[in-house]
This record gives sequence, C-alpha cells and structure tokens, in this order.
Amino acid sequence: MTAGLRFVDTTLRRLFGWILAVPLIFWAVMLIDFLGFSIGTVVWYGPQLLNAPWWAWAFIPDCPLAALYGMIAYYQFRSQKKPDWLAPLAAVSCIKYGIWTVLFWGTKWAATGEYLPIEIGLVVVHLALAGQGILLLPMFTQIRLRTRLLAIGWLVASVVVDYGYGHHPALVAPVTPMQAGTWAAVLTTMLAVLVVVVYPRVPLSGATARSDARS
Repeated sequence: MTAGLRFVDTTLRRLFGWILAVPLIFWAVMLIDFLGFSIGTVVWYGPQLLNAPWWAWAFIPDCPLAALYGMIAYYQFRSQKKPDWLAPLAAVSCIKYGIWTVLFWGTKWAATGEYLPIEIGLVVVHLALAGQGILLLPMFTQIRLRTRLLAIGWLVASVVVDYGYGHHPALVAPVTPMQAGTWAAVLTTMLAVLVVVVYPRVPLSGATARSDARS
C-alpha cells in the first residue's frame, strides 16, 4: 500500500471509528438509513415493484437497499463483528448508487436550470450515502478476493437487470436509459478496480492481523 493510500486509509478509519464511538452520531446514521430504506422502497419504488416480476425485486430499489446494507454493516462493526459478505456489498452499493444519483440530478439541472427542493434534498442524502460507503473502504484489507468479487458481481447483475431487462429507476429528461446505464457500468468498473486492485489484502497489526490470517 502506497504512502498516499495509507494516509487516506488511516483518515477513513479515524472518521469511521468516531462515528461508531459517538452514540448520537451513530444512531442518527441508523435512523437516516432506516428512513431512506423505508420511504425509498415504498414511495419511490413501490409502484415499480408492484409491476415487476418477483425475481427482479432484489435489484430494483437500488438506493434504499444500499442504505439498508450500510445500516446493517455499520451496526455489525459497532458490535465488533468481523466483516462478512454484507460489508463489502454495502460499501460498493452505497458508493455506486450515491454517485449515480448525484450524476442523474446534476445532468437534469444542467439541462433545465431548475432546482426543486426535493431534488436538492435527494442529492444531499445521496452524497451522504456515498460517503457512508467510502468510510467502509478500509475494511477491504480484511476481505478475501472471492468475497470482493461477489460484491462486484452483484453490481454487475444489477446493471443487467436494470438496463438489460428494463427495470431501471424512473428517469427524467434529458437522461436516457443508455446514458444512465453507461454511468452504472462505468461506476461498477471503477469500483471493481478500486476494491480488487487498489485495496490489496495486507497484513494488519495486532489481534486483527492474527484473526485475518485465520480467515
């Protein structure tokens, strides 16, 4: 791991540890994630889910599910549980769908010049969602390659279901399915490089390293 990456890694670990250590901050994150999952699934994606085949349900409410994964992953870390398959899935999902949503509304704003309050609120919330995923990146040093690949594989499957079978989120002009699908594919590729190549599985210090070596 390079010096620059180590600095970023250390900074993210400290911020993440601070969130877990301060009850008010931690439970605020939990509440926001829960509301994001509940409201997003029912209000934003509810009609779409009712008209979709059952096999697509796990891929349709992208952002709400990312918030749910993030909520569970943060709770697991606060409970001092070792990261499992859900933690890397939470990280890449929160980052991908957080950034995708910002690109979506940013494109709409650039074309129309119209900034609705709800749209601004959605951008703020999804920037926070992306940040929540970024803070989980350091734990990839404890995650085996096959588990990382499973998380990326889920994102690839989501792109296929969303844009291959037409179950993508509702879009507004000027964003087209081709454009939205391209963003999703590019973000998935960038995350794959980040978590498979950039973040190596390196020995950690102390008890964490010994535990990691046994996995």
